[in-house]
Amino acid sequence: MAITSSPLLSLLLLALLCHSSSSAAQNHSAVINISAIEAAVRDRAFELLRRTNQLVAVAPLPDHVSAAGAGAEVEASALRVRSNSLWADGVNETAATGAGTAGFTVPPHVVPAPFARRVDVVFVRFLRPGAALFSAPQGYALAAPVVALLAYDVSSGPNGSEVALRALGAPVRVEFGNLSRSPAFNATEAPRCVTFAAASGKAVATHAMASATECTVTGTGHYGVAVRLEVQPPPTPTPTAMRQRWWAWTVVAGAGGVVAVSFLAVTVAGAVRWSRRRRREEMELRALAGEELGRMAVRGSRMPSAKMVRTRPEMEEGSPLPWRR
Repeated sequence: MAITSSPLLSLLLLALLCHSSSSAAQNHSAVINISAIEAAVRDRAFELLRRTNQLVAVAPLPDHVSAAGAGAEVEASALRVRSNSLWADGVNETAATGAGTAGFTVPPHVVPAPFARRVDVVFVRFLRPGAALFSAPQGYALAAPVVALLAYDVSSGPNGSEVALRALGAPVRVEFGNLSRSPAFNATEAPRCVTFAAASGKAVATHAMASATECTVTGTGHYGVAVRLEVQPPPTPTPTAMRQRWWAWTVVAGAGGVVAVSFLAVTVAGAVRWSRRRRREEMELRALAGEELGRMAVRGSRMPSAKMVRTRPEMEEGSPLPWRR
């Protein structure tokens, strides 16, 4: 049995390892794609913002970005702002898109962490099929392109180190535009804002939306909108399927009844035999306790025996008869 089960166990372990390796490879590929796209957007934004501090559309992107993003379409814009202006006035940048108005609003009292004198604020929209780089929560589907609100320290070098924007007052607002509608969406539940992990593209948190198309966030990060999918009712079984199911249940019940009756019969027979043997042993014990003679075994049978044997008296030769005396 051990020889037979050993190859089966090895095959199961091999299948599990292959599945884990495939999932890890997919996650690693998504991380590389997201990082490559954002690095290309950052470099293009730095190049365009050398000549102006106004909001610029980061386009066109290099050809290798589409290859890295598996054909993902990306829209991006960037703005260079000083930290004191960011603290005093904030930033309000929205633009009209094919799906409505999309953009972000950074309120006053927002600081870069770690501190930077000048900051490039980059807004990236991952259009479909680029949204495949991000995974919606279980039971949900994305209803709008995932966006990334990023910030870079301009004075740290040509590539710029990424910094976080921390809102010490009102929260940062992200506008997603018109949400897509699908018959698969649950119309009774409101959409929810989703926060994605930049390292894996998986959803890590959800919260309620501030309005029909707007989410409040704490600062920089990757955000989206997800809608719960409608739970499809189980299909109604056909008469043929019901008949087959009834026949299967009948066979199972009959086999189970036979097994139960057999087990009960064996149990009753064993109990009767045990009871008879027990009664016979008790009778033997009572018989042995009440007799005075000893017992001896003769060819498998126990028979009574006396401890002493008296010999019958015999007349000696020449002795007179008792009545002649």
